[in-house]
Amino acid sequence: MNIKHTLIASSLLAVFSAQAQTSVTVYGNADIAFNNNVAKSNTGVKTEENNIVTGGLSTSNIGFRGDRAIASGLKATYQFEFEVDQSTDTGIAKTRAGLVGLAGNMGAVTFGRRTTLVKVAIDALDAGDGLNTAGYIGDNARDSRRNDMITFSTPSFSGFTAEVQLGLGNTTAANRVTSATGAITQDGKAEDSNSVGLSYVNGPISIRWANESIKNYSKTVKVGGDFGYTLANPTTMASRKNEVIGATYDLGVAKVYFADTKMSQGTVASLVTFDTQNIGVIAPFGNFKVLASAGTGKAKMTSSTIKAEVEAMQLAVMYTLAKDTTAYVAYGTESIAHPSFAKTVEQTNTQIGLRYKF
Repeated sequence: MNIKHTLIASSLLAVFSAQAQTSVTVYGNADIAFNNNVAKSNTGVKTEENNIVTGGLSTSNIGFRGDRAIASGLKATYQFEFEVDQSTDTGIAKTRAGLVGLAGNMGAVTFGRRTTLVKVAIDALDAGDGLNTAGYIGDNARDSRRNDMITFSTPSFSGFTAEVQLGLGNTTAANRVTSATGAITQDGKAEDSNSVGLSYVNGPISIRWANESIKNYSKTVKVGGDFGYTLANPTTMASRKNEVIGATYDLGVAKVYFADTKMSQGTVASLVTFDTQNIGVIAPFGNFKVLASAGTGKAKMTSSTIKAEVEAMQLAVMYTLAKDTTAYVAYGTESIAHPSFAKTVEQTNTQIGLRYKF
């Protein structure tokens, strides 16, 4: 009998020990909002739509992450996150993150699809924290996520943290194309990328900087939403550079945010640039939070040496129904003006919604 009791006790101890070494977390949020969007083109054409959107305050998603100790001071990590469209029968809209990695005292490394360092920095410097309503122009030129990424993150040293990220681009073999005159017209796979991020956190102040370079890039940059104006519509040979620097400061009664973003793309002859400065504040009042932000910027287009003027504003009121449930009303507007436009391009966006976060 004593032997049986000993075996049972040993088995239970082994199970609890294994559970202690392994962690699994399920997380996500369900966010649905009524959306009113009004857009005016540079020729004066007005488009208006009313619909239900999934993700006004933040994109609806579900994710799984965890780790397992594999040696003293070393653990294996994983994360899977999926965007969810709960307003249709399409279900999973796309994979947001798919990672495996290792983490220890010397830092962490991950492999797979994940958030870019530029997006991480911009979201941290945005008072709206990625609010999907129009009106924040600091993130118009950046990618949210990219496939085939290798990312190394250091531990925090007296508040300083650094990250390095390499993107392996698409699956086409690398090519180096040289013209008859000796000029390099393509160097490497489409969307090969490299990025560096630095951050410093000390009490109420946080400072962030990130920089990335992307080869042979082909994605557009728009102002004024889906019905707005395309600033950059490059060929697959164009290269892009993104940079962001900014800071936040928690005053206690409110938290202020500032971000300066820069983008350049193309050759000297066909250079497109997009530079913005964005400031925001978020203040709590009991169960309410009030957000206000404004942005201004200049955009150089290939069609003109005169830079376009860009402006944006965003307002939101959020009410905490419970620690995991938030009701909100958000309003945003952004515009771009240029002498070649018959009318100023404008987008005005209003969303009323509810978010449950778990």
